[in-house]
Amino acid sequence: MKKLLMLSFWGAILLLSGAPLAAQNTVDVLNNGPQPANTAGCAVNPQCIPAVWSTTSNAGSDISAAISANLVFASNGGALLIDFPAATSGRICLADTRDLTGTTLFGQIAANCQAAGGRALLLIRDSAVTAPSAIPVFVISTANGDFLRSTVGFNASSGISNCPIRINVAKAVPPANPTGEHNCPDGQAAPAYVGPGTAKYTPNESLCLPAGAGQAVEPSMTVDSQGSIYIQSIRGVPGGLDLWRWYKTADGGPNADGTLPFKYEGQPDCGMVVTPFCKASGFAPGGGDGDVAVNAPNPSNANTPNVAVVSLSAAEITGSNSTNRADTFSTPNVATAVVPFDDRMWLDGLNDPSHVYMEYHDFGTTSQIFVQRSADGGQNYTDGVGTVVDAATEPSVGPPTGNIAGQIKVDKSSCSSHGNLYQIFVGPDNPVDNLQNSAAFMNAAYLGVATGVSVTNPTLSFTDHKIFSCGAGSTCPSGLGLGNLFPALAVDNFGYVYATWSDNTDVYYSFSNNHGTRWSPAIKVTQNTSQAGKSNVYTWIAADANGHVAIAWYGADQAGNSNKVPADSTHWNVFVSESVNGHAISPAFTMSQATDHSNHTGQISTGGLLGSSDRSLADFFQIAMDPNHLVNIAYADNHAGPAVTYFTRQKAATAGISTKGKCAGTSHEAGGNGHVNGKHGGQAQFNFNYDDSDQPTGSASFSDSGSGVNFQATQVTAATFDPVAHTVTLTGTGTNNGRPVAFTIVAADSSLAPPGLFSITLTDGYNNSGDLLDGSVSVY
Repeated sequence: MKKLLMLSFWGAILLLSGAPLAAQNTVDVLNNGPQPANTAGCAVNPQCIPAVWSTTSNAGSDISAAISANLVFASNGGALLIDFPAATSGRICLADTRDLTGTTLFGQIAANCQAAGGRALLLIRDSAVTAPSAIPVFVISTANGDFLRSTVGFNASSGISNCPIRINVAKAVPPANPTGEHNCPDGQAAPAYVGPGTAKYTPNESLCLPAGAGQAVEPSMTVDSQGSIYIQSIRGVPGGLDLWRWYKTADGGPNADGTLPFKYEGQPDCGMVVTPFCKASGFAPGGGDGDVAVNAPNPSNANTPNVAVVSLSAAEITGSNSTNRADTFSTPNVATAVVPFDDRMWLDGLNDPSHVYMEYHDFGTTSQIFVQRSADGGQNYTDGVGTVVDAATEPSVGPPTGNIAGQIKVDKSSCSSHGNLYQIFVGPDNPVDNLQNSAAFMNAAYLGVATGVSVTNPTLSFTDHKIFSCGAGSTCPSGLGLGNLFPALAVDNFGYVYATWSDNTDVYYSFSNNHGTRWSPAIKVTQNTSQAGKSNVYTWIAADANGHVAIAWYGADQAGNSNKVPADSTHWNVFVSESVNGHAISPAFTMSQATDHSNHTGQISTGGLLGSSDRSLADFFQIAMDPNHLVNIAYADNHAGPAVTYFTRQKAATAGISTKGKCAGTSHEAGGNGHVNGKHGGQAQFNFNYDDSDQPTGSASFSDSGSGVNFQATQVTAATFDPVAHTVTLTGTGTNNGRPVAFTIVAADSSLAPPGLFSITLTDGYNNSGDLLDGSVSVY
């Protein structure tokens, strides 16, 4: 969803100049006033307050001399000139963006401070901002802002702070380079960091970032078929994107500790005016959202895969591409979307040399999700167009509540489903819930499916299917709905589709083995783990091979709403749950921690544009699998200063990954367990499973103590599936109390024919049949 950091629009473009980049500034409390607790990011004085300069303020130049003065506090966030006290002249303004009640440009707050005679502005906010203005603007965290407001304090009558402060000139962070990164700028936004690693993941490494970038958040990533890794992050409008690449041939192999020597590739969306201006000023046509995708190697270009990027401005989407592994990018096309005023675009490339799909959200009145196709690697998206929300679903997920769109995925398998498009989104379950006009009633997950897609047909036609619902009228178990930024989607190499989402407490998972039209009952991958009952948000998913799935998210060490957990004592880490049988009736997941340190302390906002909680990590991060089946992770981290992008990867591929099997839609699975009535009273217990998606395997057991039956299958010899009746018939051999028997089991799906049915016939004369008393049966 759109971010408040994006609300500095294009009207202030001429305030920028070709100024040099600046590093992080700091704030000291003078006259022996109270001092903050030790704060990371202040190398000279460990009790200073880190302050991030807005690179579009002070006419594009950081301060060249320290500013010392008392503070004055602006009420109501400084939205109006009258919010600044009479004593503002000659002093430093302090404004808290949490006090804003409407949409206010950060540049307007600075203009009000200047008009009242203020020398500089400190904005209290947990993420960087762009504030075009003639006076310098700096951002401090909410925790440090509360310290200045409450601990340093203000005179009740004059509004002047009890102690003066000093805003110090930035000192460039030296370009320490412990992992051998290439092309790093001289000044850094944050000190280089390399951690110790974890049992399964390599040492976490920061990716070098120019000091003037301010931040590198919402990292998107992809890995091409040759193993090259591309990571892109955003600065916020109008700062543009940053991009890093690891290409083994040019950049070197992994270091001894497993870290990678990435190359900093600069800003792929530079070029709205002229490229030198963009590079010098840090101004680019976008940076509000971004994404990156790759195509297959191009045989006409030395088998080099195409790389496509998109960047969001306040009103349009910029697109460009690279044909030399991100060393240079084409001149950006600053108007790729057919509908202006857009939000949250995602990309995925077809596994051919040039076709790329872009999804984006209408941020106007319809809440429609648009899909466009590029035939030239992401420079122009005029080759195809379609809308995802179909007529039957629109009354549930259109205005007033609308929907939140997750990523788009293309089926790149060698199956008949190759080229299918899948688009995930969450919204209300029904029109009545939609009328609640509340994010808490975004209680269902959906998938838009376009099948039989041809790159010669310009029309992309979607049909929507419901993946999961918390129930009509429900705000889900957490009370917060499913709009916890963002639902995510993956397709494996055999055409199986996987989805994940969060209700702010649990991470949910479901799969489809028939191209997104029917979905398995959702499971909670956080259940029965150390993260059960705690806050878990920002899920992402990747898949390859046959059923190899990995889900990642930010997990807290405390329970509660991520927007309201204790700001000073809640610690977050990146967790990953992985499965090698992701489309089995009962998939097994193993959870591990990927971060070797807490990447964030405090709250995490899930409110997007209207979020009033901590947004310093922005709204998501991504993972991707490489050709060696390793999980690669790019995430945002602000444990040591401004939020920047970090990387880690799996040390070794998980055992049991299968690269053979049947395509989705051609395989069958069935399984269940529970009780039926015993033939002579009491209850009989059953359990069975069958899966032919890889190598056909099956098992079954049944016990009816009232009839003296204790059956165990030794071999399932045949399975017959009835797609109309939603039943499975299994036959085979086994033993009953140790004596050989043949068996026939017939079971009916519980969700499609509730409550489900189970029957068994043994050749020794025993038979039993009945509706399920508990448990369930699934037939796919």
